[in-house]
Amino acid sequence: MESQVKEIIARVLNVALDQITDDLSSGDIPEWDSVGNLAIISTIEQELDLEFPLEDLFDLTSVRSIVEEVEQLTNV
Repeated sequence: MESQVKEIIARVLNVALDQITDDLSSGDIPEWDSVGNLAIISTIEQELDLEFPLEDLFDLTSVRSIVEEVEQLTNV
């Protein structure tokens, strides 16, 4: 699941997959601004057929937090 999420993030931000590390957060690269973050969240929801709880959206600002939330929602 982690690799799938990282691939989505790289594709949405239009950056190389090797730039998507666990420690990468919004604002660390120019492509990941607030609009980029919304695009990442909505693409993950669509492609993985899940819905992030509204109250968690503001915490989803790093690769690690997004991967952990996806794993929790999919019980992986």
